[in-house]
Parts: sequence; C-alpha cells; structure tokens
Amino acid sequence: MINVENNRKYKKNNINIINGIYISAAKRNSGKTTISIALSRLLSNRGFSVQTFKKGPDFIDPMWLNIASRNRTYNLDFYFMSEDKIRNHFLKYSLSSDISIVEGNHGLHDSIDMLGKSSNASMSKLLGLPVILIIDAGELNRGVVPLILGYKEFDKNVDIKGIILNKVHSQRHEKNLLKVIKHYTDLKIFGSIINNSEFSIKQRHLGLLSTMSGLEIENLVDKTANIIADYVDLEGIIKISKAADKNYTKDQKKYVIKLINNADKEKNRRNGLIKIGLAFDNAFNFYYNENLEALENLGCELIKFSPISDKYLPDIDALYIGGGFPEIFSKELQDNKSIRNEIKQKIEEGLPVYAECGGLMYLCKSIAYENVLNEMVGVIEADVKLTKKPKGHGYTKLTPYSYGKEKESRWLDKIKLIKGHEFHHSFLEIPQNNYQFIFKMKKGYGVDGFSDGITYKNLLAGYTHMYSPSSPGWFKNWIAFIKRTKAGMKKK
Repeated sequence: MINVENNRKYKKNNINIINGIYISAAKRNSGKTTISIALSRLLSNRGFSVQTFKKGPDFIDPMWLNIASRNRTYNLDFYFMSEDKIRNHFLKYSLSSDISIVEGNHGLHDSIDMLGKSSNASMSKLLGLPVILIIDAGELNRGVVPLILGYKEFDKNVDIKGIILNKVHSQRHEKNLLKVIKHYTDLKIFGSIINNSEFSIKQRHLGLLSTMSGLEIENLVDKTANIIADYVDLEGIIKISKAADKNYTKDQKKYVIKLINNADKEKNRRNGLIKIGLAFDNAFNFYYNENLEALENLGCELIKFSPISDKYLPDIDALYIGGGFPEIFSKELQDNKSIRNEIKQKIEEGLPVYAECGGLMYLCKSIAYENVLNEMVGVIEADVKLTKKPKGHGYTKLTPYSYGKEKESRWLDKIKLIKGHEFHHSFLEIPQNNYQFIFKMKKGYGVDGFSDGITYKNLLAGYTHMYSPSSPGWFKNWIAFIKRTKAGMKKK
C-alpha cells in the first residue's frame, strides 16, 4: 500500500515515491475519460491525494477530473512544452501526491507525425508511466486478441501493463473475451465493464458540464465511481502505479523540489497584491490551472465573480474573462444589465482587461444563438454569429505586429512568439478597419483568418487561449502593465 502520509511531505523528505498510471485506449470514444474520472474519485474516497493530468489542450475533461480527484488538473502537451519541461511539470505536482493519473487523448499511437512523436505512446514513455489500455469491446470477440497484440508489439518500449475491457455486452461475451485474452496474451485484465447506460457519462454531459448544478455533477461522479468499483481491480492498479518511480532519480526529484521552493520564496517576497476579477460561472470556466497559478505566483489575488448572477464587479485592478459557453447562457448574460454596463464603463475608464474566446464574445455587441439575438457588453462593435462547424480549431502560433510604443503599452515587449490553441464555433461580424489587431496568425484562424487580439484602450481580447508555460512572459508582462496602469490612475 502507498504510504499516504509520508509521501505528501516532500519539503521535509527528499526521497519521494512517484506512483502513476497512464490511461489510454485503442481509439477515441472508448471510455478513457469516464474511467479516469471514476478511478480518480475511487482513489480519492480512499484517502489518497490524487493528481490528475490531461494530455493535450483541453478544458472540459480537466474540469471533470478536478471534481473527481478533488485536486487541480494540469495539462501536458508536446506543442506547448519541451520534453524536459513536460517531465518537470509532471514531477512538480506528482511529488506532493500519492498517485498520479494521466488521461490521454485520442488513441495510444495516434499522431499526425509519422513517427508518433506527439502520441500518447511517446508521452507515456517520456513520463515513464505504465499504461492501462482501454478496449471498446462492444463489437469484438476473438478479434480482440490481434488488436491487443498489435498494440503491444508495435512499440515494445511502451509499458502496457494491462487492459480494461469496456462496453462488454453480457456475462457470456465477457467470458469469451477473458478466455481468449488469457490464452493468447500475458497482459493483466484490470477490469471488464458490462455495457451500462447508467455508467456512461455521455458526451453531452461531458460537453455541457456548465449546464449542470454542482449537486448533479457530484452525484453523477459518485454514481459512476460506485458502478465501476464492481468491475475494476483497484488494488492491482495501485500496485502497478509503483512501476513509475524507477524512472526518476533522486537528483531529478531534488532539482524539481528546489524549483518549487524557489518559486514559493519568490511568491512570498512579492508585495502589493494585484486584485484580478476572474469571470467564473456556468458561462465562463475555461481556464488552464497553470494560468491561474502563474497569476497567483506573481502576487495576484484572484477574485471570482459571476457575469450571470453578480450585479456588480468586486473591487479589482483588472479583469480576466476566459472561455466557456456564453452563447448557451446569452439570455442570462443579457438579463444582467447592471454588470454589463459596469464592465463597459470600467473598460472606457481604462481598466486593464484580458479576454479569451468566450470572453471576447461577451464583450461584443450581441450573440445570435438559436435564432435569438441577445445583447452583450458592447464595448467591441461586433456581432457574434454561431456556426455548426468549428471556425477555428487546433493549435495557434502568433507573432505580435510591431507598433512601437503601442507594442510596449500592450505588455508585448520582448514577446516574439506565442503558442496557444483555439476552438470556436463562432465568428465576428465587425466593420473593417474598426480595430487594431495585435497578433499576426502564423498558425490558426484567430478573428479573421489573418489576425487575432482586438485592442481597445487597455483591453485585449482574442480567440486564442494562452497557456502560460508555453509563453512564460505573457502574464508577467500583463501584471507589470496592470501595476503601471494602477499607478498612473492614482496620480490623476
């Protein structure tokens, strides 16, 4: 059994144990997220400090994993970080937990790179984690064997420790599957889950977490965990998680602990908290935890408020409005006229504001959703139109346009390249040449296929989601800009 109490005290004990597993699958929609959520909650219920990660740019799966594990979830991505940074990022949070769970994206070997450099297989090898492969067995019988053997033999350096069969039709189907797998392979079977409509967290639930109440979400997570408890070998999963530690030396762990301690000291040395209003409710909740921690480490106090239900803004020095589903809640956002008016007034007065995707949409004149036009803040003279297919989808690469003093005033000084991602089913109907764009799109769509980052006074709003580890100077520069703005406003 993992020694829960001792493993948490990493600042007092430099010899820490890394326990972890990598949840992957043969293909998409095999049940990775549902099983990861259930395992996280089951382990948390047993008193373990569970640290969850999600491969790739994602907000929705990490929100579920946050809830299930009762801890913040972090992202791991080859596009955003070097291999060394990914390993250190994983270690940073795993050192203070009892067990880590990394949920992959897509299939184990899926990658647009021919050699699979960005695949889950590559990530699992980089992190040194044993893999549990989820198999959607719904349409399989004896054919499950060549599938499993193919995945095991394709890259023998991937440490596939066992499998979980999902969507099994019946006890007879299960019996046949277990019999052939045990006969032809030496892989351990950590679970065999009978197809159960109550078990599956359907895609509409995953995608529309924002529309559910906190109690509904908790009940769904608990119900899912309780169902899966009867189908999986939790003790076996805990046991194989110990295989991860051999891939990390004491020196590597000490180096990361030193980084953590230095960051804590720097955080404690910072004076003069900057108060940032964080739009956070059902309409706005797409934030990387790395971004929030970057702001906290820079001495910021994050004050959550709801553009749906709060009538007035809190006492703040700046606003951060992230992504989410403002279109779904556009009627509620329209009805809260008082906070819309206040936000517009504060921006006109020079309040520093940074908005991403859903935040950009909210600051426009209106959002047209399901043939209904709802008024938004209106500080950006544009109307938001929804599309069935994504208008912008995937990684982005941006470079600042050079505007001299304007560049410095927008906290872009010394920033040459920004990597992010976008996923939006909307576009802006905006008068041409009405606004100055800050970013040129080297990759991605942005606002108009060429540019992103609309600026107005001290506002910057775009479709790109920033990820602080890939652009470490971004929030540091923004906070410096907020401090300068705050000081300037005091002099007036």
